[in-house]
Amino acid sequence: MGEITAGLNEKFSQYTLKWRGGKLTTTQYALFAIQMAVVILLSWLGAIATPVVGPGIGFLYWAYPFFVVFTLWWGVWGILGAWIGAFVGSGLLTGLPVLPALGFSIGDLIPALLIFLLYRGYLRKHGVDPLGRDIMKSKKSAAWFVLWVMGITNIIGGLWGVWILVLLGFVPASAYLLGAGLWILGDAIVLLIAPFLAKYVTPVVERFGLVNTGWVS
Repeated sequence: MGEITAGLNEKFSQYTLKWRGGKLTTTQYALFAIQMAVVILLSWLGAIATPVVGPGIGFLYWAYPFFVVFTLWWGVWGILGAWIGAFVGSGLLTGLPVLPALGFSIGDLIPALLIFLLYRGYLRKHGVDPLGRDIMKSKKSAAWFVLWVMGITNIIGGLWGVWILVLLGFVPASAYLLGAGLWILGDAIVLLIAPFLAKYVTPVVERFGLVNTGWVS
């Protein structure tokens, strides 16, 4: 078992938490911009198509599985995409003023950041694919995905996002638990898409050398 884990660690060794992993290409910069636009659009659609208790909150937040996978691929660019997507797509475009939208969007920034840190740090060193390609075939990887991505980080984001809107008067205090609960449940549902994206799309992106090996590149 130790030899297997060591072999996996070596296989994943290029994907780390170092700041820069190489030189970025024009194609990568274009992809970073495109993924941010995609997350903004999906954030807006989720918020207006399945509204819950207040502005910006959508039960089926379709952007979530995409920004999770984008973050595993592109580090800080995926994290920025998650934050900008929430700030613009489910914030400004749904009627939230600038400052409330900024506070609200932290509910997506924090989960994306924590996911990247765990996958490129601890999990990579313990035989879990840092790009999530093994979620559908490894019990260990699936368990961490459920615990960390669908569970802990999702709960943090939901509790924070709705709390900010309650604090600023956009959601009544009596609706806090309902709003946070629906946020967390809805995100857990749409996150089921992420393992499929990681399994079938990630190898294509990696094959073309477009995956960041560090935070920025």
